[in-house]
Amino acid sequence: MSTEDKISPISARVPEADCASDVLKPGANVGDIIQSKGVTRMEAVYRETKSNRKLFWLVGASVLICAWAYSLDSSTTSYYSVDASSYFKQHSSVLATLSIATSIISAVSKPFIAKISDITSRPYTYLLILGFYIIGYIIAATSKTVSAYVVGEVFVAIGGSGIDLTNDIIVADLTPLEWRGFASSMLSTPFIINTWFSGKIVNALEKRDQWRWGYGMFAIIMPVALGPAVAALIWLDRMAKKKGIANIASSNAARRTWTHSLRTNLEEIDAFGLILLGFGWSLLLLPFSLKTYAEHGWRNQSLIAMMILGGLFLIAYVVFEMKFARVPSAPRRLVFNKTFIMAIIIDSFYMLAGNIRSLYWSSYVYVAKPWSYQDWVYYGNTLTLALCITGPFVGLAQRWTHRYKLIQIVGLGIKIIGIGIMLDGRVAAISTGALVMSSILVGIGGSMSVVGSRVASQASVPHQDVALAVSLLSLWSKIGSAIGSAIVAVIWSNQMPKQLREYLPAGTSEATVKKLFGDMRSLRTAYDFDDPIRQGAITAYRHALYYCITVALALAFIPLVAAFFQTNYFLGKQQNAVTDVGNDGLPLDERDRNPDPLPPPGNKKEAFLRFWAGST
Repeated sequence: MSTEDKISPISARVPEADCASDVLKPGANVGDIIQSKGVTRMEAVYRETKSNRKLFWLVGASVLICAWAYSLDSSTTSYYSVDASSYFKQHSSVLATLSIATSIISAVSKPFIAKISDITSRPYTYLLILGFYIIGYIIAATSKTVSAYVVGEVFVAIGGSGIDLTNDIIVADLTPLEWRGFASSMLSTPFIINTWFSGKIVNALEKRDQWRWGYGMFAIIMPVALGPAVAALIWLDRMAKKKGIANIASSNAARRTWTHSLRTNLEEIDAFGLILLGFGWSLLLLPFSLKTYAEHGWRNQSLIAMMILGGLFLIAYVVFEMKFARVPSAPRRLVFNKTFIMAIIIDSFYMLAGNIRSLYWSSYVYVAKPWSYQDWVYYGNTLTLALCITGPFVGLAQRWTHRYKLIQIVGLGIKIIGIGIMLDGRVAAISTGALVMSSILVGIGGSMSVVGSRVASQASVPHQDVALAVSLLSLWSKIGSAIGSAIVAVIWSNQMPKQLREYLPAGTSEATVKKLFGDMRSLRTAYDFDDPIRQGAITAYRHALYYCITVALALAFIPLVAAFFQTNYFLGKQQNAVTDVGNDGLPLDERDRNPDPLPPPGNKKEAFLRFWAGST
C-alpha cells in the first residue's frame, strides 16, 4: 500500500491561511491530512458549545425535531405506496421497481451530500436537501402517471437520505465515542411517539382515498421542522466567527477560483465514478422487477441491453476507481480498513436479507388479516418500534462497557431467531402471535446490530473521513437493499402467479389472476375475508413468501460471521479511535481514549487470536 493510502490522524496544527488547503492530502505522516472547511467549522461550533451547554442542548433539540419529521414521514408514506401502486394498476411491479430505484439513487446521492457538507457546512446542506424533499413530494402528490410518481419518490429518497445522513454526521461531530451510540439512537426515538398516531393519519386518509394528501402535507411540514436546526447551526457558526474561533479553524480553506473549486470538488466527491456506479446498479437490477410486464420476459431485447450496459458500467467503475480517480469513492485507506469493511458487509447483507423478507410481507398481512387500516399500520410499525425502543438501551450498554462487539453478535443471533419465527413449516406464519413476536425480535436484534455497525465504522476513521464513512456505509447498505429487492422481485414474479393459479377456487379466470397479482388492494375492497377467492389468495401468499423468507434466513448468517471479525475499539471521550483528539479537534489524555492498551503480540498465534477477537 502506498503512503498516500495510509490512515493517519489529522494534525492539530493549523496551516497558514495563504498556503492551506481544504483538500484531503494524505501523506506518510500525521500532519499531512488536512481537514475540510465543514469539518473544522463543526469543531469550532463544538468549542463554542463547551462554554455554554445550553447552546449544545439547543442544537441537539433542533436536530431531534428534524428526526421527528423524518420519522413521521417514514411511519406514514410507505403505506401510501400500496394504494398508489394499486391506483396505477401495477402493485407487484411498482413496489419492487420503486424500491430498487429509490435505494440506488438515495445511496449514490449520499457521498455527494457528505462532500457538500464538508466543503460548505452542515446547515447549508440541510437547505439543499430540503429542496429535493419539497419538489419530490409535490411531484408524487400531483402525479398523473406511474412514471411521474416514481420520479417524485426518487426526489424524496434523495431528500430523506440527506436528512438522515446530515443528522448522523452532526451527531458524530458533537458527541464522543462513548455516547455516540446513545445519541445516534435518540434520533430514532420520535418513531416511538409517531407510531401511535401515524396509524390514525393513514387510516383517515385511506378511508377518503386521499393518499395524495399524505404525500403533499410533507411539502409543508419539512420546511417548518428543519428551520430550527438550520437557524441554530448558522447562529452558532456566526458566533464562533465573531469570537475568532471559526476563523482559525477554517483557515484550512484554499483560496481558489470558482471554476477551480468546482472541478476540485467534483474530483474529491468522485462524481464521475459515483454516476457510473449508480447507472450500473440501476440498469443491472431494474430488469428483475420489469421482466414480468415486459413482452417475452427475459427474452425482451431492452431488458437484455439494460443488463449488459449495467454490467459494463460497473466494470468501467472499477477500472476508473483503480486507474483514474484522483480521490476514489472508496479510498484504499478505507478499503483496507478491516473494521469498516466488516461494518459494510454486516449492514449490506442486513439490508439485503431484510428487503427479501419484508418487501411483500406488509401486503400479505394487509390481505391475510381482517384488521383495520389503523391496526395494519400499528403492526407495520412494530418492528420499527422495537428498533427505536431498544436503540438507546444499546447505546447505554456501549457507554457502560465501552465496547460494542459482543452486543452486536448477540443482536444478530436474536434477529436470526426472529426471521425463523416467520415460518410455519413450509409456509409463512399467519398467527398473530408469530407475526408480532417475529417483528419484535427482528427489531431488537436489528437495533443491536445497526448501532454497533454505526459506532464501529465511525470509530475506525479520523474526523475528516467520518462523513465519507457514514455515506459509504449507507451507500453499500442501500445497494444491498436494492439487490434484495431485485432478488425478491424474481422470486415473487415466478412464485405468486403460480401459487394463485393453484390455490384460487377452480374456474377462476386468468384475467382474475392477473388482476389480483397487479392490484392486491382489490382483495380487501372486492372480497370479504371469508370469500374463497380471498382465502385462496392468502394461501398463495403464504406459499410464495416461504421462498422469500428461507432465502432471507440463509443470508442472515453472513452478518453474524462478519461480526466476529470486528475490531472491538475502546469507546472513550475521543471523536474517533484512530486519532488522539476530541470533538473540538484538540488532543486528549491517554486515559480518555484507551485506558487498557495491549502490548504487541508475542507470536503469530497470539496475533491471529487477537484478530479473531477484534482486539488488534
